Amino acid sequence: MKIIILKSNLIEVLGIIERGISESSNLPILKNFLIKALNGDIQLVSTNLEIAILGKLSGKIIEEGELVVPFYIFNSIIRNLNSEKITLESGKNKKIIIKTDSYEGIINDQDPAEFPLIPQVENKNKFIKIKTEVIKNIFKNIIPSVQYSTIRPEISGIFVSQKDEVLYFVGTDSFRLVETKLTKNNFLSTLNDFSIIIPIKTCQEIIKMFNSTEEINIFLDETQILFQSENEELISRLIDGNYPDYEAVIPKNFISQFTINRDEFINAIKLVGAFSGKTNDIILKVTSANNKILEVYSSDAGIGEGSYKIPIKLKG
Repeated sequence: MKIIILKSNLIEVLGIIERGISESSNLPILKNFLIKALNGDIQLVSTNLEIAILGKLSGKIIEEGELVVPFYIFNSIIRNLNSEKITLESGKNKKIIIKTDSYEGIINDQDPAEFPLIPQVENKNKFIKIKTEVIKNIFKNIIPSVQYSTIRPEISGIFVSQKDEVLYFVGTDSFRLVETKLTKNNFLSTLNDFSIIIPIKTCQEIIKMFNSTEEINIFLDETQILFQSENEELISRLIDGNYPDYEAVIPKNFISQFTINRDEFINAIKLVGAFSGKTNDIILKVTSANNKILEVYSSDAGIGEGSYKIPIKLKG
């Protein structure tokens, strides 16, 4: 293999695939990444066996081939090079040669046959297309209500389902529950109704990895999910299990409801929260004769107390 690439492009893609590099000493091959120069495309691939990440790299292919490269030493060398133009080629006896106008380095290569096979979602005709910014914001809002659990792995992720042309995103840690609905004018789907559980770590990587200005295609099979943009891909295992019947705990009717300024309510929680903890909660209480004030209150015998009053519009 022999390719010519630009340092700036290479560093950008290395930053993307680094999220898939494993720190495990049990499988040293996972501390490496795969460079593929085939069919006119240059791809960098990493995996920790839970997720796999692919980044596409622009450059000139002189000779096609594959290399398996130790990530951290390669990344360190590339970031410290002064030249923008870099040549990578495979040498004799499993060697990787890094060349610029003023530098030449040789790194021991690994056998590409030892690199784990990256699973593929075969059916690309069934998909969801959605703006990356939309799904990233949904994940950001739900993740704080999700907690990793080895006892109940089914709640260690975000539950996603499609019913009647509506996408539902749900997260819970058994104490809190968040549900977000996305109507059909906000996404395109060729999938039949489905339900899956996406691991929380995968959702966190989606937030960090993909550019918010792009659209993202989502492909599914029984055990995997693929997120694909123009230049990046992330494939992940799905959590196997039955998600709790969360709809059963959502009240169908309410005695009363109130409308409140969101920013002021958040600020009140932050201020009063200084006096809350594991043994004492924040108390919400509607006060005044005409029920137009919400008092946010908390106290701690060893610290003190705090109270914040906010105007509301109350029904019921």
